[in-house]
Order: sequence, then structure tokens, then C-alpha cells
Amino acid sequence: MNRIALATLTALVCSWAIWEAARTGIERTLAERAELTGEIDSADRAIKLAPNDAEAHFARGEVLQNSEDYSGASVEFERAVQLRPRDYFLWLMLGVTRDENQDQEGALRALRQAAALAPSYAPPRWQLGNLLLRKGQYDEAFTELRRAAIGNPNLWPNVIDLAWGIYGGDVDAVVRVMQPQTEEARLSLALFLARHNQAAAALEQFRLSALTDSAKNESLLDELLKARAFNEAYEVWATIHGLQSRNLPDGRVSDTATGIHDGGFEEPITVGQSGFGWQITPSVANVTMSVDTNERHDESRSLRIDFRGNSSAKSPLLTQLVLVKPQARYRLSFAALSKDFVSAAAPTVTITDASEQKTAVLAELQSLRSDVAGWRDFAMDFNTSAQTQAIVITIARQSCASDPCPAFGTLWLDSFSLKSIGQ
Repeated sequence: MNRIALATLTALVCSWAIWEAARTGIERTLAERAELTGEIDSADRAIKLAPNDAEAHFARGEVLQNSEDYSGASVEFERAVQLRPRDYFLWLMLGVTRDENQDQEGALRALRQAAALAPSYAPPRWQLGNLLLRKGQYDEAFTELRRAAIGNPNLWPNVIDLAWGIYGGDVDAVVRVMQPQTEEARLSLALFLARHNQAAAALEQFRLSALTDSAKNESLLDELLKARAFNEAYEVWATIHGLQSRNLPDGRVSDTATGIHDGGFEEPITVGQSGFGWQITPSVANVTMSVDTNERHDESRSLRIDFRGNSSAKSPLLTQLVLVKPQARYRLSFAALSKDFVSAAAPTVTITDASEQKTAVLAELQSLRSDVAGWRDFAMDFNTSAQTQAIVITIARQSCASDPCPAFGTLWLDSFSLKSIGQ
């Protein structure tokens, strides 16, 4: 008799467990369907099957929120957090919905609870910070927004942009509320400031950063170059390449900063990098450039340029951006050797003022053909204006009546140097 009773009880328990599992499965399926399709009927059926399941109330709240019934959605999310009070996401959704329902105080309470339950997660801090910002509680708002950005560094540009707008572009105020403590925060702030023509402040943040291989450093360099903030750009470029910065602490160019980088082509030349080293124009038709250790004017190498047919005479072959001082006189010296060069457009060297949008020509050498069977020394003197911060040295070809313009032969370059010669 006891065995029969026990077997009956076991069967009843198993049947109940199977029913509960099936009911829960159906309820969760209905809840998921409501979230995916926005069908309120599915959400209602889910709640009817499991009135004490937070997931069902969350699904109904989400459907109501999407249909802009924020009052009804708030009720459902409130019931969901009662049933599952340790779930930060439910509190987050309750806070967002209360805010949409014009209940800012209720939203603050819910968002603070969400942030307390998930202190390292960005979304609760971000929502809380934005709400505090709209309430005019700026100091607390930016405390939360900073914490959000620490959790998700991709938010730094947004936080900085909010501060820039709130404080009307006041750099000191923006730096004060940002309180950048991480390398990511400092570089994000430096990049933002560079894009808003605040080169000195951008450089200050960059100096506080210890990262030299961040992609943001390259972006910062590009922004400073676009803004023609050449002194600041040089320091960033020098740091990226592990060179000793030759700028003064306030960003002004020092006496030793004005000079050609790698004038003898002794270092590797990387195509496509921006900055103050040699820049080679990629993919110029029928022109190849290489380092030559056999033919050289000085030290151990030179740059060899081979011309093998039709190419555009309009394309620069080689350039270098160089810092200079305003209202000064300089001499650019270098050596060249040409062999069997035949073309209507000879190689040329042009010096232009990089500080002006119109790129005024400061000096030009019309032909690099060597008249003797050996290296020939060249010199170009020029004056800088009161606004000149940097020059561009360009090796190209003369203008040609036809385009493309054929050229054949070889040109070697070496021993570039730039010296101040006084007025």
C-alpha cells in the first residue's frame, strides 16, 4: 500500500514538474515573441500563464514603451523589478521609461539603483549622467559620464563634446570637468581639442600621455597638420617616432628644430606616413624610387629615382615638411647626379610656404640635370615671412606640354641640409 502511494505521489510530482516546465517554456516563448513582434496579445498571454515572472512583465513593458505608452510601460517595469530586484537592466529600463514619462525624480531613483547594481557598466552611468545634465546638475552629471566613458572608452568623444557645448568652448572648464586620468581619455581630449583649433591645449594633453603607439596619436598628428599647427605637430610626430622633441615646452620651435630629417636617406622611408620625414608619392606611373648603396655623395646611401616612360609631370615625386622660423633667411643645400636623363620636363626642386593656404613659392630650381659626369652641388636661398612656420620641399618635374609626359633615365639625390644664413 505504501509503495502504491509513493508511486502515485512520484507520478503526481513528475506530472506537475512537466506541466510547470511546459508552462514556463510556453510563457517564455510568448514573451520573446512579444519582444520581437511588438504583439501586446502575446505579452498578455505570457503574464496570464506566469503572473510572477519578471521576464513576462518586462516583455509587456517593452511592447508598451515601443508604442509610446510610457505610463503603462513604467507599471510593467516596476512589477518586473519587484520580482527581480537585483537585475540592473530592469532598473535601467524603468529609469529610461520614467524619464520618457516626464517623471525625472522617479527616473533618477531607478537609474541610481541600476548604477549601484552594475557600477562598472557604462549604460546606467551614461543614462544617469545625461539626466543629471538636463537637470542642470553639471558636476554630478560629468562624474557619472566620466565613469561611463571609463567603462566604455568609445564614449569619451561624446562626453567631451557635451562638455564643450555646456561650457561654451571654454578649454579650461572642459579640462576641469573631464579630469582625464587614463591615456585613452587624454588622447581623446587632445584629438577633440586639435579638431577645434586648440593646438596648444591638445599638445598639453598629449604630453601627459605615455602612449606612443596609439592610432589616436596618428589622428592627432593629422589634425594638427590640417590646422597648420606645425610646431605642435612636430612634437607629436617626433614622439611617435621615438625622436627627441626639439620644441620648447610652450610649443615654440627651438633653434635646433629647423632642419632636414634624414637628409642623406640613411633611414628607411615608409610610404603613406604623414609628418616631417620624406614623403614618397605612391604609384607614379613608370617611376621607381629606391635606396642606392652603390652610388652616393656622402655617407652610405642615396635616393635613386628611375624614369622608364610615360608619367604625369604634375605629380610630386618626393616631399618633406620642415619647420622654420619666421622672418629668417635659409639656404637649402643638396647634391644630385643624373645619368642618361631624357625628357621635355626636367626634375625640379621647389620650396613653398606651408603656413599659407595659397602655398606661396619661396624658391625654385628649374633643372636638376648634372652637367658633368659626377655629383653636382646645389644651393637655394630663400626668406620666410612673418607668418611662416614651416616649408615644403618638393622634388617633381617641370610642366610639360603633353600629359602623360615621357621621361627616361636616372636621378640620384643626397646630402640635403637646411641652414639659417641670416638676413
